[in-house]
Amino acid sequence: MLSRITLMFAVLTVLCASAFTLGGAASTGQGDKSGIPPEHPVQLAQRFHEDLGLSPEQVAKLIQVKEALTKEFTPLRAQAESLEHRMQELKLSEKPDEVAAKKLQHESEELGGKLKPLFDRYANSVAEMLTPEQREKLMRLSEAHGKGHDESGFPLMFAMQSREELGLSPQQFTKLQYLQADFIRAFAPLREQMELLQIEIHDKFAATGTEPTQEFRERGESIGRKVKELQTQYSERAVKEVLLPNQRAKLGELLGGEHRAEQNGR
Repeated sequence: MLSRITLMFAVLTVLCASAFTLGGAASTGQGDKSGIPPEHPVQLAQRFHEDLGLSPEQVAKLIQVKEALTKEFTPLRAQAESLEHRMQELKLSEKPDEVAAKKLQHESEELGGKLKPLFDRYANSVAEMLTPEQREKLMRLSEAHGKGHDESGFPLMFAMQSREELGLSPQQFTKLQYLQADFIRAFAPLREQMELLQIEIHDKFAATGTEPTQEFRERGESIGRKVKELQTQYSERAVKEVLLPNQRAKLGELLGGEHRAEQNGR
């Protein structure tokens, strides 16, 4: 039912997981130390419980679901943070160890394989406690908050997702992971600005059913432009510094196919 919501949690690598968990901890802020991604249904449902019209019983159940998810997620989040730290140390070393890089890559993929079903399972738990109307509202909230997480609109992420189709070597994939780690750090302050703006818009306008003013729309568009510029910057580096000519051509074909499929589906 909430497949479009959970799709964004298909964790490709531990660095992608770190982008959600570490960035999520900062952006949800406001006393939320769970580290659960702010786009996850349990977070959205709790933040917008009034908009969804949740009953006191539903709110109580939602709190229980979030506590259970936090308990299971905490050790995996610690692993993600540890792996990111080790990957950064490897990147800064004078002579990168390819064996160690392959080991980190394997660990990150293993961890990603644990994170996605965990997030999916609890997303389904949220869906089960909502009425059809509430699920539809939550779906719209998810789509609004999930903008910017479409890998096909971010070639660096798309290249990592399409590693087999592109024929990336382990060394190339590791280099892309390094670029992704740099992107995550550069993106963190923009993500926080974006989440804080969303909260401000909700508090000022959503509660009263009024449309955001031009000032708030312009602020959102400004942040969006900066995010796109950052994505373009790191994607261009990935294409120029990592991919071979035939891989660049293949990436262009894959991206073109994604966009054509999206347009045909409309």
